[in-house]
Amino acid sequence: MNLSFRILIALAAMVLTPFIAEAKKQKTEYVNIELPTQADASRRFGNLDYGLRIQVINNVDERSIINIGELPGKEAEKFPRVSFDSGVKESVEQYLDNLATTLGFQIGTSYDTDYILRVNVKELRLRVKSYNVKQKIYSSSAAMVLNWELLNADREVVIESMTTTGHKSSRSQSTLFKPLGEAFAEALDAIDWDRIASQLKIAKNARQEKNKQVTGQGNTALENTVIRWFITSRPQGADVSWRVVSSTPDVKNTNANYVGSTPYESTESFDIKGLTYNNSGNVQIEITCERPGYIAQSKRFNLRQVIDQKEISAKFNLIKEEVESDKE
Repeated sequence: MNLSFRILIALAAMVLTPFIAEAKKQKTEYVNIELPTQADASRRFGNLDYGLRIQVINNVDERSIINIGELPGKEAEKFPRVSFDSGVKESVEQYLDNLATTLGFQIGTSYDTDYILRVNVKELRLRVKSYNVKQKIYSSSAAMVLNWELLNADREVVIESMTTTGHKSSRSQSTLFKPLGEAFAEALDAIDWDRIASQLKIAKNARQEKNKQVTGQGNTALENTVIRWFITSRPQGADVSWRVVSSTPDVKNTNANYVGSTPYESTESFDIKGLTYNNSGNVQIEITCERPGYIAQSKRFNLRQVIDQKEISAKFNLIKEEVESDKE
């Protein structure tokens, strides 16, 4: 072989080497992983009074979810490149929306009253620990760690941060990535849905939801608190009216509203917009009794006391108006 031919072969090798390397790269296997977005639920909650909104915060770098650091160098080079059909945040949101709906929660009904389930994804990983060359079997384990908390519509924490985890493992070639999805689902299913559901029911009394405002939708303890009214007068037959007198900007003053004549007896619930148990101490109900020939009389009742006692009771001893003939 002459020198010139050798030089040509060397030049060809130099030119073709990048193309050969590129061809090897093109043979790299790529695998798309789809995290679960659908959930099965065997239990179901009913008669929930408030809706639920789900907020997901993802702290996981998707490029570091698959950890092949424990594989030998050659096997690590052959390991497929992994991508995700949907991002972690999107997958978690879809899964939780589906799971919560299946469980009977109402998702996204009203910004004014919905509770907020805030989920923070802290860890999601799959460790490929070993590879059996003869059997072509991988051993892998997966884990997911998340924190969650529940806030009311006023952004106040009602269930403080809790941690749930999912752990799964596999020793197989065909189910190499399966533990990742299983750990994912296990962690999300492990959220304390029973405890969340208990918060989404109207409290037994207004003290238990001190800052929840009356909206007129009937979904607060105040609106379901029944107040007994008993207004009497001497003499009977006086017109009874009432109005709201407020010293808090959350509740507006109202004009007098006629309700009946004495003896007036009724059971009613609150429909005073903006009222909460906390601000009720700054709100009064003024009741007025009027009868022709008599001086109108008014009495005021602090709503905090009314709510605690569940009663408004008053007696008016009406005084006759003085007429000119009487003065003479």
